[in-house]
Amino acid sequence: MKKNKKIQYYIEYIALKAIISFLHLFSMDTAKKIGFFLADFVFIFVPIRKKHIIDSLTKSFPEKSKEEIKKIAKDVYKQFVCTVVEIIFVSKMTDEQIKNFVNFQNLYLIEEAMKNGRGGVIMSAHFGNWEMLALSFSKRYPLSVIVAKQENPYFDKVINSIRSTKGYKTIYKEVAPIGVLRALKRKEFVAILADQHAGDQGVYTPFFYREVSTPKGPAVFALRAKCPLYTGFCARQPDGRYVVTFEEIPLPDTGDEEKKVEEIMTEYNRILQRHIEKNPSFWFWFHRRWKSQKPKINVVN
Repeated sequence: MKKNKKIQYYIEYIALKAIISFLHLFSMDTAKKIGFFLADFVFIFVPIRKKHIIDSLTKSFPEKSKEEIKKIAKDVYKQFVCTVVEIIFVSKMTDEQIKNFVNFQNLYLIEEAMKNGRGGVIMSAHFGNWEMLALSFSKRYPLSVIVAKQENPYFDKVINSIRSTKGYKTIYKEVAPIGVLRALKRKEFVAILADQHAGDQGVYTPFFYREVSTPKGPAVFALRAKCPLYTGFCARQPDGRYVVTFEEIPLPDTGDEEKKVEEIMTEYNRILQRHIEKNPSFWFWFHRRWKSQKPKINVVN
């Protein structure tokens, strides 16, 4: 690591620790109110990806007015800040508080897998508070989560410290194929956020009227491990807690692996879209989800 970069990372780390210490002076609810004020400020004066968010929302919800789109976009900033504040306060929560922060529905699906001596793959998304979903779930069942390594190593250490001390194991994307299959072999559950652009490595499936490159990994892991595959998205409730409803995606029994993967990830996007349509501001619209178009196939006569 270059010296200048190391200094930059350390300054960012000190700033993060200062923010965490400041917010910890208040209750979570008060910290959220402070966060909402900052979210409004950023939306108006420091519009990070604001144009991108409004454009994505407009194309995804053509039936909504400009005023409705702008309100949703503004709420996207607030929902994200709410998620960050909750993660910051995890270190001050007891295991029981974390466990009860999320109400899981259709848990019989998970119990059935456990009864049969199996784990499973859980496909989630940057929706609501995905970290609380994992932390709360890990208070009930063994869980590993695929995570991306943060560019700032100090940030990475802080985030993974919260994750490991309060709940689940992490598997870095770089070693995911080995780590996931080992976890599934141990009859554990593995959670994967499958809603980001996958580039050339993905499979193109429909999502809000456009084809998007969708990660293949969750489907490939489930097919090769022959384990159950679920979706679960963390929807924030009026009281500040969450509800997650699990749904199982049956593994196709016909076609080659590529066709099966496409079918599974198409269903994943369909279910995710349904949840986003119900609560548009809960999703992390900052992502450049429609970054590329499906490659055209040249037909040679």
